[in-house]
Amino acid sequence: MSDRHTAAGMRYRTYGHGDRDTFLLVHGWCGDHQFMEPVARHLAGRHARVVAVDMPGHGASPPPPDGYGVAHLAARLRAFAVALDLRDVVVVGHSLGGVWSLAAVAGDRDRFTGLALLDSAVAGPPGAADTVEQTARSLRDDTSGAVRESIVRSYFLPGSDPRLVEWVVTRMAAPSTEVAYEPIAGLAAYLRAEEDVAALARWDRPLLFVGSNAPFADYARLAELAPRADIGQAAGSGHFVQLEVPTQTNAMISRHLQLTR
Repeated sequence: MSDRHTAAGMRYRTYGHGDRDTFLLVHGWCGDHQFMEPVARHLAGRHARVVAVDMPGHGASPPPPDGYGVAHLAARLRAFAVALDLRDVVVVGHSLGGVWSLAAVAGDRDRFTGLALLDSAVAGPPGAADTVEQTARSLRDDTSGAVRESIVRSYFLPGSDPRLVEWVVTRMAAPSTEVAYEPIAGLAAYLRAEEDVAALARWDRPLLFVGSNAPFADYARLAELAPRADIGQAAGSGHFVQLEVPTQTNAMISRHLQLTR
């Protein structure tokens, strides 16, 4: 693993020094690059170049100048890829990071050639935008962090490793109330406008979706919107599939790459 670097206003780490493939890893809501480390280390073993970012306002990256809307953060990801001259890139995004990733790749189908979504809120069931909007409202004035903590804990199963649960809860408590609220409000607006549907329709490249025990996506709807997608579900895992069941998740990513690269 390299030292931390900066490009396009975002901090990032690199894993591996190969040139066989290039991967861009994008963490989710209130996370940082460390949430993607199991995937990063796995992909680096493929003699690949792996780059894991801290999204604006997350980890060591400063807040974005233009807000936390999905389109804004997707544009930052595209600018980041341009700044590093990343080409033929497969993007792996977890949770909200997958939504940002989908919006980014759909806007540059020449630079980005593959996409893996780890339990991301796309192609959701009816009422998904309303649910996300309610969550955003609950986070808006959550200065104590109690609502955020409750949400994070709900993402795990009763049998989840308590050490992992506490690590995730602690890491996700670090960002400000603004960082907890604004991206979720941006997600609600994105889903209400059905921009995820439009992006899936534009993305005619390989797509992998790995869901959890309670996936945000409606699998049938996702399959209809993205007929070429590989859709799988991790067994015995809550929302953080790459952390709870890394062997399963990495195996699904590897199989998808074997079929599509």
